[in-house]
Amino acid sequence: MPRAYSVDLRERVLAAARDERLAQPELARRFRVSETTVYRWLRRARETGGVAPKPHGGGRAPAVDAAGARVLRELVAAQNDRTLAELVALYHARTRVRLTVSALWRALARLGLGRKKSP
Repeated sequence: MPRAYSVDLRERVLAAARDERLAQPELARRFRVSETTVYRWLRRARETGGVAPKPHGGGRAPAVDAAGARVLRELVAAQNDRTLAELVALYHARTRVRLTVSALWRALARLGLGRKKSP
């Protein structure tokens, strides 16, 4: 995921626009950002008075809630060498919530639940 440009860079672009009266294409070339980025920063400074990046939107909510986490912990504690596909099926049987293998994998990682495969 790309990171936001630093506040320092944003402030330098705005200072150059204000002090040197450079046009947006010139600012973009000088600071090696796109013209659209310069346009948005200038508009944001006009509208809000600041140049700080917007907060992160938060992303998608996890597929496994607190109750589902308890179920996963129980399933892994009972037998920790189940395959992901088996865990998905058992989780669905207990909660009636369908998960993809990927969602289950992320939930296990987020909960710190390791699985030990039998030889």
